[in-house]
Amino acid sequence: MRFLSAGYIFPISSPAIANGIVAVDDAGRIADILEPGEASIPEGEIEHFDGILCPGFVNAHCHLELSWAKGLIESGTGLDGFLRSLDNLRHGKLPVNQEEAIQKEGTAMYLSGVVATGDISNSTATQQFKELSPMLFHTFAEVFASDPARASIAYEKGTALAESFRALKRNNSASVTPHSTYSVTKQLFKLIAALQENSPISIHHQETPAEELFFKTGKGSIADRRLFYNPGLEPYKPTGKLPLESIAPYLNKNRKTLLVHNTFATSADIRFALQNLRQLAWCFCPNANLYIESCLPEIPLFIENECDILLGTDSLASNHQLSVLEEMKTISAHFRHIPLQEMLGWATLNGARFFGFDSLGSLQKGKSPGIVHIQNIDNESLQLKPDSTSRLIIPASQ
Repeated sequence: MRFLSAGYIFPISSPAIANGIVAVDDAGRIADILEPGEASIPEGEIEHFDGILCPGFVNAHCHLELSWAKGLIESGTGLDGFLRSLDNLRHGKLPVNQEEAIQKEGTAMYLSGVVATGDISNSTATQQFKELSPMLFHTFAEVFASDPARASIAYEKGTALAESFRALKRNNSASVTPHSTYSVTKQLFKLIAALQENSPISIHHQETPAEELFFKTGKGSIADRRLFYNPGLEPYKPTGKLPLESIAPYLNKNRKTLLVHNTFATSADIRFALQNLRQLAWCFCPNANLYIESCLPEIPLFIENECDILLGTDSLASNHQLSVLEEMKTISAHFRHIPLQEMLGWATLNGARFFGFDSLGSLQKGKSPGIVHIQNIDNESLQLKPDSTSRLIIPASQ
């Protein structure tokens, strides 16, 4: 048995405890959460940490297979410039060994406190890492096709990829997911919706102003890119509606749905989503949003609407690190009024619930969520600082 104490313990499922103590058994399970002085533990048996202790993080949106692209794409070019740069790199010789990059960056993510990840995959490149990693993963086998004639091909490729991940001995949770609102035809959306499974889907949503322009007018950079990659394809017939409103008829409304980025989402987007999707969560990847579009979502708007919020890192093609703490630090720097307790809930328990990782997300008796030590906290305001750091000190298990 280990007894861990810190300036603050954040169980997440209950209020923070100043100078609290977490009792952890040899298997990493939480045995108890104690107020200071609540139990007669000899002082020499208590391990003291400055800063705070909290459950392990859940990275709800990652593209681990793109770890080879770290530092190769210029920031601030907008989504269209980013995607064109990424596509050009993919069609050349990769500058580093992909498997080695996955191993290096995935391990760094784990050591920083991430114990579970919702990971987008377009290939089998991450399979070896996932089968051996102490982290838990749900893999989203991502599909896209702007040409209706390619819907079945894309669907078959996606289902085969999902099945290959489900065949793993470990981390075999996987589902077929559409890439975005605009890169999937209604035919392909319908095929995905017809899958008889309860696993979640993840959709890139309102990541660029061009997305709404595309659906409302059929014009803009998305329309241009669509025809560039599909010469001869008939121009898109605009719906005149919001992106999500345009695809909603083709979604399974009872399925867990994660809307990712939401950088340019408005009150109208939020209202429609909440009214039409019954198991909905919203994921923010603020550092990627700044990297690509130099803009952040209006996060207070989502708080006001009582949205279920998760945090992600996106990929190293659009971020400098795969650290959930760094995402929280960015949010804290731009929205100082958001309490640390609330952000930590987004980073831990909300993600664990969405992915069904029942043993993770909160420091509660019987759970094995992993424990993260966050250092360099502003103790007076209980806020993160630019030099705050995180490290995993107790592994998680499911």
